[in-house]
Amino acid sequence: MVDDFEAVLTSILILASPVFFALPVSFAWRWWVGIEPEHEHYREKVRRVLDSGMPLIRYRSELDAQARKVHLTSDRQARIESDLLHKLRLQHFLLFPSLILWPLVGIFAALITIPMMPLLRLLEWILIDKKVLSGVASIIQRYTRWEIIGIPRLDAGAKEFDKVLASIHRMPTTVFLGLFAYLIVSYFPMSSSRVLLMSALVYIILVSAISVIRAATESTLTFADPTNRTIMPMDSYVDEKLGPWVGVGLIFLLSRQLMYGSKIRTGELLIDPIPFSISVLIVLYTATIIGISVEIVFFRNRGNSVRRTFQSQMVEIFNPMVYLFNRHHGSLRLIPLMSLSEWVDSDENFEVAFRNH
Repeated sequence: MVDDFEAVLTSILILASPVFFALPVSFAWRWWVGIEPEHEHYREKVRRVLDSGMPLIRYRSELDAQARKVHLTSDRQARIESDLLHKLRLQHFLLFPSLILWPLVGIFAALITIPMMPLLRLLEWILIDKKVLSGVASIIQRYTRWEIIGIPRLDAGAKEFDKVLASIHRMPTTVFLGLFAYLIVSYFPMSSSRVLLMSALVYIILVSAISVIRAATESTLTFADPTNRTIMPMDSYVDEKLGPWVGVGLIFLLSRQLMYGSKIRTGELLIDPIPFSISVLIVLYTATIIGISVEIVFFRNRGNSVRRTFQSQMVEIFNPMVYLFNRHHGSLRLIPLMSLSEWVDSDENFEVAFRNH
């Protein structure tokens, strides 16, 4: 009994070790972004623009002038703007050890990533080319009676570093899906090797589908609910529907595996809680490397194409308007700019939109 308690306690400490590493990394990140008074001054200027609901591109020249006034480099501007637009939280810093361990887990990640690439293209063909995702959006619209409109993203015109941080910001959901798949499959009565193989297969399918959906919805497209006076970007809708299930599911599955693991798991390698906890960390960091690969291979190469195709399909079905949603002297306003078709045809050019307005 004592040995079992010690094994469970040790396994909990192993699982908690990324948190101990994440805390100092988060402080180091905060210092690297900028904590000096001139950094805070520029941060406040950017925050005021974002609080007004205006995309950064509208005030790009003014922000650059403010940065020059307090002697900030372009790189420092990029860090501060990105930190405000895509703030990193504890779940992001949990993944940083993978950058140190990638030589150890990189081989496993490559074995999963290579077969994932054709599946990503297949699911893109099904969801986008065959208009399955636009059909799902139509069903959601009819069921909820929400309106579909366009609202320009606030990160338009942000410094180049923003793209890197946006990729990091997307990754926890991608990574935790891998851990979620592993914990679910570990319930199955099969050997340890088969558990790992089946987990990889389930993960490939899940992350491929989610990646295509997120690439398509990271746009101006927004659900507007007039009844409840709410506006929700499509990409936020996807994350809000998916995130709680994954988060709560992970807590439940991990706690149950630790408490009743030897009765649940059948694989000879994973019956003991300590090897199981180590395997959880290996899966976590392997999934992180896979997430980085997806960002580089799919989002960088196919993300824009998927997004524009999906927007064009929404134009065909709904022909929505693009609005500027801002705050001025305490009042919130939706200002019509142009139709989404004009927005897409202008290559999402803000200068054209503001000039027409």
